[in-house]
Amino acid sequence: MQNRYLEYFNESPSLFIKFKSNSNKIEYITNNVTTLLDYTLDEVLDSSFSFENIIHKGDYKVIKKELEELNSSNEIELSPYRVLTKNSNYIWVKEIRKKFYDNKTNENHICSYISNITKEINLKKNLFYTNKIIKTVYDNSVHLIALLKPNGTLIKANKTALEFINKDEKEIINKKFWDTNWWDESQKQIIKKDIKKASKGNLVHSEKKVFDEYYIELTIKPVYDENRVIYLVCEGKDITQAKKKEKRINHYNEIINKQLISITNKEGVIKECSDAFCELTGYDKNELVGKKHNILKHSNNSDEKYKDLWETITLNKTWKGKLKNKTKDGRAFWVENIITPNCDENGNIESYTAIYNNITRNKKIKEKLITDELTNIYNRRYFNKIFKKYYKRFQKYDENFVLMIIDIDYFKQYNDNYGHLKGDEVLKDVAQTLKLNLRKCDYVFRIGGEEFAILISINKHNVSKIIANKLKEAIYNLNITHEFSFYKRLTISIGVKQVNKKPLLKNKIEIFNDADKALYKAKQNGRNRVFTFLDT
Repeated sequence: MQNRYLEYFNESPSLFIKFKSNSNKIEYITNNVTTLLDYTLDEVLDSSFSFENIIHKGDYKVIKKELEELNSSNEIELSPYRVLTKNSNYIWVKEIRKKFYDNKTNENHICSYISNITKEINLKKNLFYTNKIIKTVYDNSVHLIALLKPNGTLIKANKTALEFINKDEKEIINKKFWDTNWWDESQKQIIKKDIKKASKGNLVHSEKKVFDEYYIELTIKPVYDENRVIYLVCEGKDITQAKKKEKRINHYNEIINKQLISITNKEGVIKECSDAFCELTGYDKNELVGKKHNILKHSNNSDEKYKDLWETITLNKTWKGKLKNKTKDGRAFWVENIITPNCDENGNIESYTAIYNNITRNKKIKEKLITDELTNIYNRRYFNKIFKKYYKRFQKYDENFVLMIIDIDYFKQYNDNYGHLKGDEVLKDVAQTLKLNLRKCDYVFRIGGEEFAILISINKHNVSKIIANKLKEAIYNLNITHEFSFYKRLTISIGVKQVNKKPLLKNKIEIFNDADKALYKAKQNGRNRVFTFLDT
């Protein structure tokens, strides 16, 4: 029987120790000392081993006083204390010590029962700190927190919530959460439904208006005890400023969307654009985003203008200019454009913002003022302006140019015999043919009845005559019948004045007269000719 008891003690989680009378020397100890303290039986039964030496010094001061009480009692449960294992780890233990006598008066030995309670101590410690953290979070949370019964009765509210509603806790305890003065009547029934839903185990999340002027983001969370909801935690986040900011942003977005604005990445791919910009271009936003602005590019724009644009903005400078664009259905529109680079905190360009001013109406009015109504090319008024600009550039920068004066041969006879309607058609055909056979940067004007003028920037000598002959041949190749002309078809005569000699003593009138004299010579020499005026 005794062996069976010993077997039980050796396998027990509790350590049994028998101390020598009035000492910390161990007389007997169960085998499980190795499991609990990592020591072997021989090590702890050695005369040099003292149990006192493995007790934490701070804890020993406490239990030493408690052990003195054994003098007046036969059994004592010591306060939990730490002992150092052979592997240098402290574990918490609980100990009960008892006195045993050989007879009623003579003390013989002391026995101890020691259990490892490290897990329990750590759990208590963790629970303590967890509760402390929860209390700290609860008391100091920036959010509004209230604890409810599943039926919606208020049990508790944190400091932030009470300050927000300007109430003492005792004023709201035991009230129904929906039956309080911070909700308006329209919301009370909604809150009641939310509480009912949460009490069934659902997480309820919504935005609510409080006191008719504040906004909160309200979350109602169920708390379970096994499978039963025992509490509801209401957490409210004050989003009043965020809502006001959102309203301001929406207001600004409405304003922005009424403006003509687009934003691109640094490669020129559209990232965002306003509603007004979409309306102007005729494209939906999803048709523009991800595309480059060249889908709007009109063929009349020069490549030099776009080159200047990109050279400017890639140097982190603002570009300003006017561009002709086309809508989705091909209609032309004009914009005054300001493109501004957007940089990151290191000054590196990351995107561009383009702001547009629709100047199509003004441009159309201006174009009407400078356009010949019949032929749809530039008129005499615009010729005077551009001729003046060419002349000034020549004087200031030595930029050479060519003036050509063109006349349709025997046009009066064509008009008289084929009629004015046919004559108008011929004027249109000649005007468009001249325009198509020139560069985009060159100008062609109708300056009189059947008289046209051309201005060309040119540097190479004699190139002007080649261009003039090309134009003459283009009209000839239209093969328009003119039985009352020497050539039996429509022809033109061209007078050329190349302005490339300095110092130039002539003024604009003299230059024009020189080109006109050259035209006269071309007509005098049989028409359908090019004649160049040479300075002598």
